[in-house]
Amino acid sequence: MPALHPDEATDNIVDVAVQKRTPFMIIPCCVFSRLFPDRRIPNSSQPVCTYDDLIHYLMAKDNTIKKTSLSFDGANVALWSIFE
Repeated sequence: MPALHPDEATDNIVDVAVQKRTPFMIIPCCVFSRLFPDRRIPNSSQPVCTYDDLIHYLMAKDNTIKKTSLSFDGANVALWSIFE
């Protein structure tokens, strides 16, 4: 399940992939902290406000999620899992 710049669908894509153990790769971009005020940094009460916060938040959804930096400028972090 690939997703490039999925905006508001980011959480749902990761959640469904984790629930169904479906391999996925997502390249998140926008944080949308105002649209998702309930997102919290793992092990904290702090809201997800930055790109790095978003990456940390998404990776905490499952311990199999990996992070790979891609060779282009901008939001270039791919999160993925094949659930092995």
